[in-house]
Amino acid sequence: MKALRWTTALLLLIAHWPTLRWFGLRLNDGADEPLGLIALALALIFALRPATEDLPSRRILTAHIILLLAYAAAYAWLPPIVRALVLILQLALTLAPRAYAFAWLLLLTLSLPLISSLQFYLGYPLRLITTHLSAALLNLFGLHVQASGTTLLWANERVIVDAPCSGIQMAWSGLLLAATLACWQRLPTRQTLQLIQRTLSLVFLANVVRATALFCMGTKLWSLPASFHEGIGLALFSLTAWAIVSLGIRQQPAPCTVSACLFCSASSPPRVRSTHSAARIMLRAASRWPLTGRPRRSPSHWPN
Repeated sequence: MKALRWTTALLLLIAHWPTLRWFGLRLNDGADEPLGLIALALALIFALRPATEDLPSRRILTAHIILLLAYAAAYAWLPPIVRALVLILQLALTLAPRAYAFAWLLLLTLSLPLISSLQFYLGYPLRLITTHLSAALLNLFGLHVQASGTTLLWANERVIVDAPCSGIQMAWSGLLLAATLACWQRLPTRQTLQLIQRTLSLVFLANVVRATALFCMGTKLWSLPASFHEGIGLALFSLTAWAIVSLGIRQQPAPCTVSACLFCSASSPPRVRSTHSAARIMLRAASRWPLTGRPRRSPSHWPN
């Protein structure tokens, strides 16, 4: 069965070779950090995890046929990212562990070069929301800060919430941590969705607090060394990651039905020392991610 699954996956990769070529080119074009390789490696590790295996059902085979026919018919009109999503969906149908298929699919999705595209389409709306919520938070402390677009105005000072402060990079790291925990804990789809929802909420809240703190630094309300700029972002993400890990390990994992599983041996205490080890690995990887965005003073003309 395992040989059949991996042979099918290899045939799918051959059928989607233009997508693989696009993926390789995107890794080297400088538009995205190649951190998607971390998600890809984690997905591969969990695909190799022992699990109960069944023959592919008729529904799965039908889904493969439909996806391949649709891919071939619409290839000339599909953007590369959509082609890549079709490949990922077919790989998930083939290799995803049944107990936590959605979490594994999320890991594989995070391996795609999505950051620059998300920044292009969602960056400004997220910055706009963050700016207004940050202004509201500052007003609670009596500062009378106004939000104009993505600019915070106070006492003849202007601080722009720029692209790195949209929170997309932090959201990617948070989702990677949540997906890894969900795979490690063998969480089913419903619990994985709950963890993702809470993760995004925590990341969004942390990003608003970060923008507020960086505003206080940018306007000299807080007299802190410049090194604290990155430290604030890392500290807030560390707290967020700790909260995500706490939420993840509280979820009830699905029982492992494979004997002598190296991932969840009987010698390991429940819930799980290994989960904390995985979390520490992810935190180390996340600490290398540029999470902080630097508010900067606007130029002499009014920003667009």
